[in-house]
Amino acid sequence: MIICGIMDPDPLTKKYLQAMRGITSTVSIISATNGSNKQAMTATSVTSLSLNPPSMLVCINREALIHEVLVKDLLFCINILSIDQEDIAEICSIKGNEELRFQDRNWLEEDGVPYNTNCKSNLFCRCIDSIAYETHTIFIGEVTKVNFNNEVDALLYKDGSYLGN
Repeated sequence: MIICGIMDPDPLTKKYLQAMRGITSTVSIISATNGSNKQAMTATSVTSLSLNPPSMLVCINREALIHEVLVKDLLFCINILSIDQEDIAEICSIKGNEELRFQDRNWLEEDGVPYNTNCKSNLFCRCIDSIAYETHTIFIGEVTKVNFNNEVDALLYKDGSYLGN
């Protein structure tokens, strides 16, 4: 049996994966560029950290292409997807679709940071620190600007499916 790329997981890992699937998460796309290397990746492991200063945590697998782009002081954007953005969530979650990720006409750049204008919100951040842990890195981003669209709901994910539409 293969679960999330893990062959024959031990019982604890299998139960952990089942438990995590039961958590409803907001779907985001993390976007960044270091000049020539523009990347975007779907993520559900995104959470607020602090109000003073406004800060976010983003957890990224070391094998993700965006991992090599995010470095201290780099600007990046957390694009919190709107309920009608399942298609872009899928494109940005599948390895091999990198060339398709920025074809959506709603991608713009601000201060060199790619962001999607069709989102529920965009949190522009400066990477202020990172913490390596096993297969992932926790990136801490201090929020520098926020765009917010009160007219749409956020895209949610639970039990392997998008919710809402």
